[in-house]
Amino acid sequence: MVTLAIAKQTLEDMLRRKILLILLIVAVAMIALGPSVGFLSPRESSAVLRSLGLAVILLAGLLITVLTGIQVIPTEIERRTVYTVLSKPVQRYEFVLGKFLGGLFTVFVMIASMGIVFIGVLRYQEGRFAPEMIQGVMMTFFQMTLLGALAIFFSTFATPVVNFFLSFGLFIVGNMSAVTESLLNNKNIATRVIAGAVHYAIPNFGNFNIQNKLIHPQVVIKNMNVFIMQNIAYALIYSAVLLLLAIIVFDRREV
Repeated sequence: MVTLAIAKQTLEDMLRRKILLILLIVAVAMIALGPSVGFLSPRESSAVLRSLGLAVILLAGLLITVLTGIQVIPTEIERRTVYTVLSKPVQRYEFVLGKFLGGLFTVFVMIASMGIVFIGVLRYQEGRFAPEMIQGVMMTFFQMTLLGALAIFFSTFATPVVNFFLSFGLFIVGNMSAVTESLLNNKNIATRVIAGAVHYAIPNFGNFNIQNKLIHPQVVIKNMNVFIMQNIAYALIYSAVLLLLAIIVFDRREV
């Protein structure tokens, strides 16, 4: 109950942040204006709309997740409200988990809002419901779940500015998982070692990018449901490990 109370308070605080609301409004506006690409053929227009919608949700979700994750704990320390919270019967792990869940709920509300508008615009443009696009939105959310856990971990010992560049940088590197995986078979031993360290130590954010497979049906996945479940399990397990590390670091930190 304590964790959920902290999560609720964090959610309310985040939803009052003007920068997050501005990002949401801009993203929704870009998605809603998608059908304006009417000079293209119906097939091309549909592909562009799908690609644009998923790309906007991903970019907005990335910024919202990072900005949320780098602030939730440092803000409490800067305001010194963390002392008030921890002086009560609140364990440090409950504080960290509550902050993470509050940030995650914020990201969920934002991505769900953009997803609803996106699906609605697609329904208007194509004249049919596109359930497969829900998979793309859902995968973006779990990708942001993993990124949020990473940002929370860094926030236990790094400043918001350093955390921003660390989280953003690792997200970019993690999206190159296909490249690092291909280097695992390189003939050079040093290259294989470095590629292996990067591939297995840094979260493979690239695994969640199924946009091309959804926009272009000719890209085939043998079993989409299994593929999605594997990536969701990966996100949850990796996030749990990062949160455990965050709790250990925060528990040893003097605040």
